Amino acid sequence: MTHSVLVYSDTARLCEFVACEYERCKEMAAAALAYKCMEAAYMKVIYSKQSCLSSDRHELQTALEMAPPGESPPSSASDIDNLSNRGSVDKVAAKKGASFSQATGDHAQDAIFAMEASRKSRSALATSLEQAEALDAEAISSVCKAIDYNFHDVEGLLRLVRLALEAINC
Repeated sequence: MTHSVLVYSDTARLCEFVACEYERCKEMAAAALAYKCMEAAYMKVIYSKQSCLSSDRHELQTALEMAPPGESPPSSASDIDNLSNRGSVDKVAAKKGASFSQATGDHAQDAIFAMEASRKSRSALATSLEQAEALDAEAISSVCKAIDYNFHDVEGLLRLVRLALEAINC
């Protein structure tokens, strides 16, 4: 696993802790922002892992297409059966230190965490608006801009989160 994946994973867990603390204190707008940061961190994990998975997938595909001498060509039914056999895939990928199916499972789990963080962010914002946390229109707008921002520009997201936190007096 790359250093950036580890850093983003740790950041996501830290943001989740912060979000839960804000929820516990009933500061739902701040919780929404923390969940947004958690979502962005998990999306960066996914994005960072994507390049690793793509190269692993290509290597795996190449290895599966090369038939050992004396075997039937790759288009035979038995080879097609082998492509759908997870055990065969894992044997070919074993030299990577982790199975390909495990890596894709981890990738899917990160996506689930990111989507859950997104859902919690929007839910916390909705709760904040329902509870009328004494937020003025500017504060609400600032929080919404941060929550609607994408994860690719981390610096831009952090700038919007800082502005939103100032606007909600956190």
